[in-house]
Amino acid sequence: MKEKELTGNLNGAAEGKLFCGFSINSNTGIARNGHGIPQHLSSGGIFICLRGEAEFFLDLESYKLKAGDMCVAFPFSILQIISISDGFEGFGMGAGAALFNDIRIPSLTDYYLYIKDNPCISLSDGEQTMLTELCRQMIQKYERTGHPFRIEIANSMFRVIYCEIAAIYKRSKPVVHEAVSRKDMLFRKFLFLISKNYCRHREVDYYARELCVTARYLSSVIKGKSGLSALGWISGMVIRQAKSLLEDPGLSVQQISDELNFANPSFFGQYFKKYTGTTPKKFRDERK
Repeated sequence: MKEKELTGNLNGAAEGKLFCGFSINSNTGIARNGHGIPQHLSSGGIFICLRGEAEFFLDLESYKLKAGDMCVAFPFSILQIISISDGFEGFGMGAGAALFNDIRIPSLTDYYLYIKDNPCISLSDGEQTMLTELCRQMIQKYERTGHPFRIEIANSMFRVIYCEIAAIYKRSKPVVHEAVSRKDMLFRKFLFLISKNYCRHREVDYYARELCVTARYLSSVIKGKSGLSALGWISGMVIRQAKSLLEDPGLSVQQISDELNFANPSFFGQYFKKYTGTTPKKFRDERK
């Protein structure tokens, strides 16, 4: 499972599903030992590490997840996977954004905010088994398409799961985020910014101004940390999204050009060819 597929599972609830379950292991190559591209999570959910370790950023904070740890990701967070270890394995569940709003009942409000600020926590063997089984049962009941009350049952079970998680936080200590250097943080903030603004701003100067540094210094730090230039990261984000949109036969090149905020399809075509060596039309035709 690639990084895009991982976030696709986390975002599955935003594409017509209230809930979705998934498993991950190291053989599927999630951003192995490299700097992954930040991904917006339109849905939320939980992930439990069963074996191995993973390093990632969640809303600019760095975390390391090991076997027996759980991460709770809230909707509209930004996830960036850095690396996973050999033998890595985990179980996850995605849930629609509206469901998180529904659980903000008075007795749980404080826990909601605390969990959001401290998304990772270590589980006991019993807690891990209990939560994994609850999630699997909820997904199973939700997927009974012929049942007239499957959604109501799944929603109720989701509230049970959240209450169990809140109880775990009440009696346990969360995993603290990892400290990072100023240059590392600048790099993460740069990636965070381009993930939000690459459609509107494709100049290094813009990001340098937003980060209160010179374009020359920003370019030096980004090149030193990743081996790729700042402009390379920006264009890479644009081209990655362009390719994804071009794989959708329901979108015209004009629509894609507008989506990516190009002046017209001609400018989009020139930009795409500059960084890929081919035109949008040829790219699309090769995938038919």
